[in-house]
Amino acid sequence: MFKRGVIKLLKVAAASFTDMSLLNELDEDVVIRFPIRPHTFKRGKVRLMSADAFEKALDPGRLSILKLIAFGVSRPPVIRQKLKLPKSTLYKHISVLAKYGWIERGEFGLVFSAPVYLVYEVEDGGPGSLSIRLVNGKGAFVDEKTGFIIINGVRPIPNCIKCPMLRQCTQHVKLLANTFNVTLRSGTPAEAYIEVLTWVTSKNLAKILNSIYLDLSLR
Repeated sequence: MFKRGVIKLLKVAAASFTDMSLLNELDEDVVIRFPIRPHTFKRGKVRLMSADAFEKALDPGRLSILKLIAFGVSRPPVIRQKLKLPKSTLYKHISVLAKYGWIERGEFGLVFSAPVYLVYEVEDGGPGSLSIRLVNGKGAFVDEKTGFIIINGVRPIPNCIKCPMLRQCTQHVKLLANTFNVTLRSGTPAEAYIEVLTWVTSKNLAKILNSIYLDLSLR
């Protein structure tokens, strides 16, 4: 796989539920993909989350829980058994993931709360004014064909063409691009994942925000 410090594309075998060696290599610039089972996510919406909320999922323990949910292991007692976590630790991680918008309870257990996650930052625009700035280099997709993909950071990917997964990742990112009608111009799959995310962010979000309402939670 790629050296530390560049974007990594991680292919995790479905049978390897408790192998945490790949997750422990996470750094600030990552593209992670897990295969996904049907019925593990809510459809038909885009979830906007703060940069802080997005980064809550990058904790290795929480990422391992998301990995299992992607594989269809959605009930907390089974997740606990697979990960061999203390009950209090597991429920603390689940509580954080739910609080910050990554997961929610579905009919058959825990599910991803949306098929697309976009990241924003709030900037003070002066008295009586706030600006929401979308972060093009961060986000996530959940799709039955391409799997669960987390994108965190944008940097050159010189080792992508040397990766043994090049053909498979190329096929998957093309499927993702077709889903969003994106014409890819990137030279590597990792760059193409960023390109799709940037397109969704810049082209679709204004239309989405202008056509629906937003619910805000008062604390």
